[in-house]
Amino acid sequence: MIELPGFAVLLARLLDHRGLAPADLARRAEAAEPEVAAVLAGAAPEPALLRRLAPALGLDAADLFELADLPLPEDLAPAGGMATTSITGLLRLVLALPPASRAALRAGVAELPSVRHRGRIEGLPAALPDRRTPGNLLMRMVATRNLGWNGTAKVVQLLTGRSRMATAYGRIASGEAELTPDLVADLATVLALPAADLAAVLGLPLPDDAPAAAAPDEAVTDAALLLRDLRRLGVEQLREAEDLARALPPA
Repeated sequence: MIELPGFAVLLARLLDHRGLAPADLARRAEAAEPEVAAVLAGAAPEPALLRRLAPALGLDAADLFELADLPLPEDLAPAGGMATTSITGLLRLVLALPPASRAALRAGVAELPSVRHRGRIEGLPAALPDRRTPGNLLMRMVATRNLGWNGTAKVVQLLTGRSRMATAYGRIASGEAELTPDLVADLATVLALPAADLAAVLGLPLPDDAPAAAAPDEAVTDAALLLRDLRRLGVEQLREAEDLARALPPA
């Protein structure tokens, strides 16, 4: 079983992959260079710094908290509850919309009220295994999208066309199964992250075949970005978002 190194190494891998100097990151994040340097030397990052680093890196803030192995703040925690059917139904609608309608939907979703975290997400165990492995980290990141194992399987199939049993994702989270290059690429699509960035951070390879490692099309990327926005919504708000999607001009 591959054990992940600490956040300092993961962040350094990402910076090396992108050719980004720590001083440049500090400047983009409007953070003090010594503060960024201290984190890269192994100091625990402050939550406020992570919130500044996330947009500077083009990352979702919740993902950066997971990379740093820190608890999610209340405003970044997924709503929980029985949301899988609503989420997948909405994403199907999104994939059929033209770019302008997809943008309008994200704007409309942003205006919906948030739901406070209700605890357990559908399909997840009472607590994710606390194992610092690449697979466990990825499934924690997916869980911030309000997705359990069943939801992950459905969304991966919807966005990539590849089908796996829901239990496969549970085995990845528990460390019983290692990540494959295809899984890294598929989960990168769901997370709206460049597959090459994710592979570099985790120290894992990507598939050799170009199609599996290529960037997804624009509609898939927009759907994955919307998935981030949906994490704070409950079932009722998701139904409102679905109504909005149905009312938008189709392709």
